[in-house]
Amino acid sequence: MRKPSSKRSRNPETSVPRLTQPETMKAGKGVYGVEMLNGNEVWALFEASALGNKSKVKTLLAKDRRLANAQIGYRLPIHLAVYAGHSEIVQLLLDQGADPGQSVYTYNSWDKLLACAAERGDRRIESLLRRAMHKRFRYTPDFEPLKAAIVARNPRKVGVVLRRNQDLARASDALGNNPLHWSVITRQLGLIDYFVQHGTPIDARRADGQTPVLLAVNGATDYWYRDTRGRSHPSLRNASVLVGSLLAHGAAYTISVAAAVGDQERVEQLLADDPTLARQLDSARASPLTYAAQEGHLHIVRLLLEHGADPNMPEDGAPLGGALFAACARNHIPIAQLLLEQGANPNAGTDSNGCCLTIGKVYHGDAALPMEELLRQHGAITPPYAMNPDELKQAIRDNHEVLRHEEFSDNVVRTGDPALIEFYEDSSPAARNQLGLSSVVACPQAPSLVKMLLARGMDPNQTDWLGRSPLHAAAEAGDRSVAELLLDAGAEINAREVEFQGTPLAAAVRVAAPCGDSTQEEWQKQMVEFLLQRGAKANLPDDPPWATPLAWATRHGRADLVALLDGAM
Repeated sequence: MRKPSSKRSRNPETSVPRLTQPETMKAGKGVYGVEMLNGNEVWALFEASALGNKSKVKTLLAKDRRLANAQIGYRLPIHLAVYAGHSEIVQLLLDQGADPGQSVYTYNSWDKLLACAAERGDRRIESLLRRAMHKRFRYTPDFEPLKAAIVARNPRKVGVVLRRNQDLARASDALGNNPLHWSVITRQLGLIDYFVQHGTPIDARRADGQTPVLLAVNGATDYWYRDTRGRSHPSLRNASVLVGSLLAHGAAYTISVAAAVGDQERVEQLLADDPTLARQLDSARASPLTYAAQEGHLHIVRLLLEHGADPNMPEDGAPLGGALFAACARNHIPIAQLLLEQGANPNAGTDSNGCCLTIGKVYHGDAALPMEELLRQHGAITPPYAMNPDELKQAIRDNHEVLRHEEFSDNVVRTGDPALIEFYEDSSPAARNQLGLSSVVACPQAPSLVKMLLARGMDPNQTDWLGRSPLHAAAEAGDRSVAELLLDAGAEINAREVEFQGTPLAAAVRVAAPCGDSTQEEWQKQMVEFLLQRGAKANLPDDPPWATPLAWATRHGRADLVALLDGAM
């Protein structure tokens, strides 16, 4: 049994957010974004950015400028600087090339950072971000009416908006989408000619590096706009029409585009001029090999491999390479065979989409079985998220290599099986260190599991890398039974996390925006009442004004919570 951790002495009236370096970052080099970097140096920059240590930030970036765009959990060092309000660090990182648009799927891109600064009333940082966004992709908030007209598929309204402000033809939204990007996303072929004639830059890169033609090559799909994905949507189905139109209007015919459309002649021409193109990522941090594999162009895949293309080169959202995964997703067996013969990692995958072994069944069912057999012949293993409790237990018995998978412990917890969790905990000290109470809180059997783990000595004050404690998680989930267990075990009721600079009470109020469901709003109120009754401070002396529970309640217009908090001060 694990010994309970010693209690940390802490001033009950203050709570400094603490960052915790993930174990995986202590093992030397790893992929952070699309770069192979030293994990300790990456962590040092995140920490220095959060703490406002300008000299340390300068020293680290002088040693390796690529660190500015290292990524952990969709966040870059600049996110930590914005969260903490360190404007000088924000400016320094921007000057060194920090690009929030590289956040995978633009999940934490410029738009969210800008909203974060505005929410906190940090006008200096907000101004820095706006200037950088305008410089990089001509962002202006005035673009929204034109975007709305395009999305509404209303050409007349588009014309009205442009006549009022012709500069909007060359502007973009907070994710860098200009009018041509939006024409592609909404699949409106007729608007392409219209905006080209009005001066919209045809090869402009949006925040994630995609030009309009790269968007079209990728199926004219966007993570944040999904209306055109439905089969009943009236827009055109074949995005290749958009590719042809953009090329006809002068879009750059790059190796990525040529590989995607299967133009061997163009690929050969480009490689003759610059053979290294086979080994380079494009502006969207994707390889020509992945484009060719995705579209099933075996001849292009072979040509690129002959010119030194690496199927394991890290790409956006694919730290082990994207080509084999793309071939598996489309069930292109000959291409997968060739890539595996050239050393492609059979256990590669992409962020939030599973791995080569699992993606085929999602799209092709039993037709993907031959692909699965091929992958297993080359060493593919079943990932933990595709294993049942018995399989997980057997893997623990066998000390199988899948135990080193970053999601193994989380999937043990998600089973909700106490016997399995105990078996895993007892299997090795390393296993015990992998289990996190915050992930347990999200489990349906959370109260019984939390009680069991606390009895076995788990620290109720362990946090994730951003300082979010299990009590924060319970407060956000509105789970009073778990919160009570944690507090009885010594959880710090006024612990503060990094991203929102808030305590568990602040977290409970932050998620309590009006939802129109009186039952849920009452349930949220009861969580706030419970924490106050257990001694949560409604206001700490060093609270940032925007981060207090009262500030969140006021922002949400929750008069009932405002009254509660006022009464507790």
